[in-house]
Order: sequence, then C-alpha cells, then structure tokens
Amino acid sequence: MNTTDKNSTILKNLTLFFGIFLLFTDIFFLTMGIVFDMPVVRYVIYAKLVINTTNVYLILKKHYFISTLIIYGVILLYMVVGVVCMGLDSAFQLYALGMLACISYFGYLHKRVLKKELPFVLLTAIHVACYIGVYLYARFHEPLYDVPQKAVDIHIIFNSGATFCILILFLFLFHNVAINSEEKLERMAMVDNLTGLYNRHYLLSVLDRTEAVSPEKRWIALLDIDDFKKVNDTYGHNCGDYILHHVAELSQQVCNDCIVCRWGGEEFIILSTNFQKLSLSNRRWGGEEFIILSMNTEHSTDILETLRKRIADEKFRFEGCELNITVTIGVCGYDKELTNDVWISKADEKLYIGKKNGKNQVVR
Repeated sequence: MNTTDKNSTILKNLTLFFGIFLLFTDIFFLTMGIVFDMPVVRYVIYAKLVINTTNVYLILKKHYFISTLIIYGVILLYMVVGVVCMGLDSAFQLYALGMLACISYFGYLHKRVLKKELPFVLLTAIHVACYIGVYLYARFHEPLYDVPQKAVDIHIIFNSGATFCILILFLFLFHNVAINSEEKLERMAMVDNLTGLYNRHYLLSVLDRTEAVSPEKRWIALLDIDDFKKVNDTYGHNCGDYILHHVAELSQQVCNDCIVCRWGGEEFIILSTNFQKLSLSNRRWGGEEFIILSMNTEHSTDILETLRKRIADEKFRFEGCELNITVTIGVCGYDKELTNDVWISKADEKLYIGKKNGKNQVVR
C-alpha cells in the first residue's frame, strides 16, 4: 500500500471513528440530560443525534471534508453547551485542547489525500475565541442547571477521559508520520529510483560503518556494461534505462548473497556478504556502474563468471528490438593497507584491463 492509499484509509477510519464516537457521546449526554433533568441539554442532543447520524452517512459516502467540518462544529457545540449548562467544573472546556491536535492532523490528511487545506488558522481562532468566551461567561454567570456533585464527577471523568484519548491518539498518529517521513527520506538518500539498488551513499556507509567477519575473504567487484553509450545513442535513453534495470535484476538474482549497488554511469559494484548490511534492502548506485561485494576471492570468480555469462546469454528485448548485452568485471581482493577509495580504484583498474583486452570478461 502506497503512502496516499494509507493516508486515505487513515482519513476514512479516523473520520468514521469520530462520527461513531460523537453518536456515543450523544447517547451519554442525552442520558445525563434525562437523569438530571436538563431540558436544554436534551433538546441540543436530539438535534445533534440527527446531525451526527447524517454525518456518518456522509462519511460512508466519502464526503470527508464536509464531515470533518461537521465533527469540528459538533465538538465545539459540546463545549459551549456543556459549560453554559453545567459550568467549568464539568470539564467540557477540555475539548478545546483535544480539538487543536485533531484540527492539525485532519488538516495534514486532507492536504495529502484530498488536496484540500482545512482553514487551520481560522478554525483554531474560532476555537480559542469560543474557549475564552465560555470561560468568561462561566466566570460571571452561574450554570444554567444546579446539578448534584455526582453528575459533575461523572462528566469530569467522561470529558477528561475523552480528551486524553483524543490527545494520545493524535500524538501517536503524529509520531507515526514523523517516523515514516524519516524512513522515506533515508530510503531516498540510499536507494536508486531507477534500478531499486543501493546507491553510492549506502555503499560508502557500509564500508565506513561495518567490519567484515573475515576481512581476508572480502572482495569488491566493479561491473561495467560494455558499449552502453552506443546503446543510448542508437536506441535512446529509455532503452538505456531498461538495460540498467534488467542488468540490476540479473545481478541481484545471481549475486543474491552479495550487496549490489549502482556506482555511476553503467557501472555496478558488488560487495561481499560478510559485511553487515544497514537496515535497507538491495539497491542502485549511480549512472550505469554497479558495485558487488561477497565472501571470498575464489567464490568471486565463480559467481561473477556466472553473472557475466548470464547477462551475455540474456536476450534484451525493447520495443521490438533484440539486443545482446555484455559486461566486463574487475575484481579486487581485500587488502588491509588499502583505503576504501583505493580498494575501489584497484577494482576499476582491473575493469580497465578487461575493457582494453576485448571486454566481456572477468579480471582478477
């Protein structure tokens, strides 16, 4: 499920949750109005039952924008009527705090899913004005009804509990948004969009942050697609992108125990598996170069020769054209005296030798 679909589902479920929640609160406050003889509360709740039932229907019909405004207005009405009828002691004013988080998150969802912006500043200003207004009213006026302390206590518990639940819910949702956004940015920084391989930044992170289990068995391979520029010039860059993507897939299939990255241009790097991976899956490097890393130098010759043959035997078909693609691979074993840059350069030197000697070969 992509981010848009996920946000759409959250918007639907969250709006429906609030619609049903408001129906539940209507029943609760209607019961309180009947038990403690508060006619104004009863009449308001009768009207709100109709509004909230209609609102649930609107939610099911996916009219989320209108529904959100109705939810906002209904909760605002709860606060005003509650304070006027029972005073500040019953804690109806606490809904103002919960609604600030509610407005903020609903605004985020509407912008992401519906491409509409809730008038956040206006709604917040109205909410603050109503809060101040009911506070001043309660400060200078007695509650409309003189209810027993038992009723006040029940309302305090209910209203406080509802407010805290709303705050906790939206704090949790905002926390998830922050975590998901951070993970998305991390993937964008370390994953190549075209091939789905790790990119250069990821590989350097692996080389810099991890130590091999058996350093003497490490190797690094630099793979270059032969005559790739000619493919681009002859068949176009869309064909070139197809070749890169397909070579990346073949590299991952054959070198499934290795870390495969796109290095630059038509080159890939393959790194030995006794490196500890960072918390991402296999991805692309940059350009058409790929880097491959694996277990030991003996194993590298076999697996890379298998990869070379697999690519050479593969029929690359693009828009009715059949292309024969070959690759040249340079391999360099680990040397603790070498820096990472020099290590990769050594593999590049082997690659250059292979290019000079006719291409389509693995050079150690």
